[in-house]
Amino acid sequence: MSAVNNSSYWAWNCTYPSDLALPLVPYMDCPSNRMYASNFIPIVFYTLSIFGTIGNLWSLWACLRPSQPWSIGSIGVLNLALCDLAYLASMGPWAAYISSDYHWKIGHSLCVVVKILYFGGLTSSTMFICAISTDRFLAIIFPLESRMIRTPRNSALVSLLLWAITALFIYFSYPNILYWVRKDGIHVCGAVVISRFRTTEATYNLLSYYSIQVSVPLLLIIPSYVKIISRMKQSRQQWGPGNMQGLDKTIWLIAVFIANFLVCWVPGQLLHIIACIIFFSLDHCKNACWVAWVVNLLSEASQIL
Repeated sequence: MSAVNNSSYWAWNCTYPSDLALPLVPYMDCPSNRMYASNFIPIVFYTLSIFGTIGNLWSLWACLRPSQPWSIGSIGVLNLALCDLAYLASMGPWAAYISSDYHWKIGHSLCVVVKILYFGGLTSSTMFICAISTDRFLAIIFPLESRMIRTPRNSALVSLLLWAITALFIYFSYPNILYWVRKDGIHVCGAVVISRFRTTEATYNLLSYYSIQVSVPLLLIIPSYVKIISRMKQSRQQWGPGNMQGLDKTIWLIAVFIANFLVCWVPGQLLHIIACIIFFSLDHCKNACWVAWVVNLLSEASQIL
C-alpha cells in the first residue's frame, strides 16, 4: 500500500479511541516505530528468553532430582520455575511479532496459546511469590503456631489451589484475547486492556488485572518482609557472635528482594496503567504514531521488567 493511499485509508478509518488493545497497531505507516522495534526490543526478548529458560530448567532439575527431598522451599522454587517457563515461552513468538512490525504470521491458535502462556505465567508467579512470602512470614513471626500447617503436603495442596485459581483467571481473561485480520491485510494478535463498549464480553478488564498485580503484592509482600526484618533485628541479642554474619546476610538478601520488587515488579505493572492514561488522554488521530510508539514501548518495557 502506497504512502498516499495509506494516509487516506487512515484518515477514513480513524475514529476516537474506544478500546486500548496491546500492542497498539495504527493503520498508518510509522517508520520510527519499526526502527526501534526491529532493532532493539526483539534482541532483548530473545536474550531473556534463552537465559531465563536455561536458568529455570536448571531449577527444575535441582528440585526434581532423586537426591533432593521434598520441602516447602523446593516446592516453592519448582512452582516459580514453572511460572517463569510459561511466561518465557511466550517471549520468543512475541519477539518475532515485534520484529515483523506487528504482523502476526503464525495463526490464530498460536496467538491464543501465546497470550494464555503470558497471562498464566504472570498471574501464577504473582500468587506464588505472595504465597512464599506468607510462608516466610509465618515461619519467622509465628514459628511454633505455624509448624503444624507448614508441611510439604499442605504446600503441595496450596500449589494445586493456586494453579486452579490461575486457570480461572485465564478463563476470565480469554474474552480479552484479540485476533483479527485488518482490511489492509495485517494480522493482529493482542489483548484488549480496557474497553468503553465491550463490558458484557469480559468478566473484568485487564486494567483491573494489572491494578491487582500491583496492589496485592505491594500490600502483602512489603509488610511481611518489613516485619520479618524487624523481628530478626530484635533477635540479634539472642544469636551468638558466630551467627551474626549469617543473620546480617539474611537481612541483606531480604532487602535486595524488596528493592528488586519495588524497582522492577511494581513499575513493570504500573507501565500498563500509564499506557492507558496516555492512550485516552491524547488525540489518537493526530498523534497515531507517537501514541503507538509510547504505548507499545511501555508495554514491552513492562514485560522486560
